[in-house]
Amino acid sequence: MSPRSTETAARGTGKSGPLTAIRQFCLECQGASGKAVRACTDRHCPLWDWRLASLPDEPCPVPEDQAGRQALRAIRRQCMLCAGDRGEVRACAAREVCVLWRYRFGVRPQTYKLVRRRFFAPKPLSLL
Repeated sequence: MSPRSTETAARGTGKSGPLTAIRQFCLECQGASGKAVRACTDRHCPLWDWRLASLPDEPCPVPEDQAGRQALRAIRRQCMLCAGDRGEVRACAAREVCVLWRYRFGVRPQTYKLVRRRFFAPKPLSLL
């Protein structure tokens, strides 16, 4: 693996990573204009620091080893702002239209599936 692809994997970019989803969300918000995303002045948006992080020549707002997790937390904050509360985030019906939907719980989809499977797994019966 090349140094560039190692860096890309560590930051959570790629075709379906959280940084790519943030970039797509910002592009949709700004009318598909990369220049408008770069010039965005909404510093109150949870995704503002991350809007350029998926670009190869842009700096990451946090250390590389924390980038993926911090980006997921920013997505969670955005979803909480959009929906209003945890219950509404869980019930969000924007699956087909929102690129952040997969990451709305603040974890990668694979992690969520594992936790959910473990939570709802049959528990051993304990007779005392």
